[in-house]
Amino acid sequence: MRLDRRSLIAGLAAFPLIAAKAGPEEGAPQTLELPIPDMKRLSATVWVGKLADGVWLTCFTSKLPGQGWYPANGMIVAGADGATIIDPGWSTEQGKLILETTASLTGSKIARGIATHYHSDRTGGIGACTTAGVPVYANPLSVGLAQAYGDPVPQPVKGLEKDAQQLGPVELYFPGTGHTRDNITVWHAPSRTLFGGCLIKSVTSKDLGNTVDGDLSAYGPTVARLAARYSSRRWTIPGHGTIAGDAIAWTRKLAA
Repeated sequence: MRLDRRSLIAGLAAFPLIAAKAGPEEGAPQTLELPIPDMKRLSATVWVGKLADGVWLTCFTSKLPGQGWYPANGMIVAGADGATIIDPGWSTEQGKLILETTASLTGSKIARGIATHYHSDRTGGIGACTTAGVPVYANPLSVGLAQAYGDPVPQPVKGLEKDAQQLGPVELYFPGTGHTRDNITVWHAPSRTLFGGCLIKSVTSKDLGNTVDGDLSAYGPTVARLAARYSSRRWTIPGHGTIAGDAIAWTRKLAA
């Protein structure tokens, strides 16, 4: 779905944000960009901005060879049973800051974290969550993959590899293989926000990115399945870069 800029600006106005300039300064994105404009910079490598009632986007960067400071997107969702953090950072340090920020923004306990696949940009903050007593859940397939590749290990959501599962205020869904064999998405129905994770590419992405652990033959059908299930989506959040434009249509084009 295309970005409704007026609605985005109205949502951002509800949170006291300061500009976080993307440029060559230490920690700021050098490849791709922050997901939404004028996010509040919490540290050299972590940003947050409000998207909708009870929904905030996070962005955290890591320095990658040949790409400089590379941004990854996450999300915070308030819920009746506590807050949910989707992808809690690239590192333990970032995870700690995201936990603190989540508690401050929501004014509630943190019920859970979710890792949308096993790569370190999704699981790197698990250690901070574990120390804080916050369980982090994922596709059961992610558990074995994280163990095999030496990444932080999440807890499995039983049955997720077969059917969608509700976890607090969000629905977890495994649409099929694509970016990885275990990539899942997160749907928040009240705000009609679809967090596509690294399966979905921003409109500023030149290609599908890291597909070493992916399934290129299944990529297109997987994204088509996701688009059909959440056809009422208002926001689509890619794993990296801006949420502007039609990220799902662009991803399908790249996959083709």
